[in-house]
Amino acid sequence: MPTRGQKQSDDDFVSIGTLKEMLAQQKAQYEDLLQRQQSTFQSFISTVMDSNNKRMDSLIREVQEIKDSLQYSQAEIEDSKTKQQDQNQSIKDVESKLDRVGVELSTIVNKADYLENQSRRNNILIDGVPDNKQENWTQCEQKVREILKDKLKLDPLKIEIERSHRNGKFQEDGRPRPIVAKLLRYKDKEVIMQKAKFLRGSNIYINEDFSEAVRQKRKDLLPEMRAARERGNVAYLRFDRLVVHPPRDAPRGSS
Repeated sequence: MPTRGQKQSDDDFVSIGTLKEMLAQQKAQYEDLLQRQQSTFQSFISTVMDSNNKRMDSLIREVQEIKDSLQYSQAEIEDSKTKQQDQNQSIKDVESKLDRVGVELSTIVNKADYLENQSRRNNILIDGVPDNKQENWTQCEQKVREILKDKLKLDPLKIEIERSHRNGKFQEDGRPRPIVAKLLRYKDKEVIMQKAKFLRGSNIYINEDFSEAVRQKRKDLLPEMRAARERGNVAYLRFDRLVVHPPRDAPRGSS
């Protein structure tokens, strides 16, 4: 039979065993808890990392798409620049050609105007001579010869007229059409123009015959010619230019 001291020792032994068992159980619980927490944390970290990786992949794709789009846009811009440069060069080429054509056309126009004025060189233009709808060339020439004889005191037989005709359509309001008289000799024209001053005070005027371009230039110069005359200068039109100089008897240095 065990003694009292032995019973107490056994109780102490049981208590320590139980305590060890409890500690072992508690340790197992903690280890299990730690494992679960570690697993949960690892799962959380894995989820976060997967999410971040997906976002990073998505961002990388978007950046790549943007980069590709920018490269495509840059290529289009460069292509547009090239096309624009080609178009600008084409425009410059066309402008250059137009300039050359303009110069050539201006030269042609000037030559044509020169030839036209040369063809009119021996012509005189007579305004104010009564008109008749049934008037023919012969009658028109006869009226010119009468003016040369009666108004300018010239011998009409010494002045050869190649052709004489009215210019334009007959005016029903009674305004006479100008007469264009083509003379055989230029010297005869000079004599007639010198004698034209005898027509002052009459309704008849004799002028040189010019092309439309020259007539317009002379018309534009008329105000300047009148102003020069009002200042006391001698001013007159010579072809398509204005000639101005002081009167012959004016003191030197006057204007």
